[in-house]
Amino acid sequence: MVAKHEIQADFLQAVGQATRLRILEVLAGGERCVCDIQVAVGEQQSNVSKHLAILRRSGILTARREGGRVIYRLRNGRISEFLRWLSGVTPRDFFGDET
Repeated sequence: MVAKHEIQADFLQAVGQATRLRILEVLAGGERCVCDIQVAVGEQQSNVSKHLAILRRSGILTARREGGRVIYRLRNGRISEFLRWLSGVTPRDFFGDET
């Protein structure tokens, strides 16, 4: 059995990159194809595809084919809850006021 903290660390490692967080924010609004995600995050499609693969392998995203397009969505609605919580976090919350 994998320890709870290892699972949590794997999740944080998967989401702990700025482009991946932007991708998750886009997908929190609903499923999207790679081309739409690429435009929304302002990155090259190859870079977006690399990050989508990481998120998919980690189990955070699911994908399905629709014609020639791949459509991605969040696997679990709790990811959206996590993103809302994270958007309210500031460095001061963890490190205090550095004045």
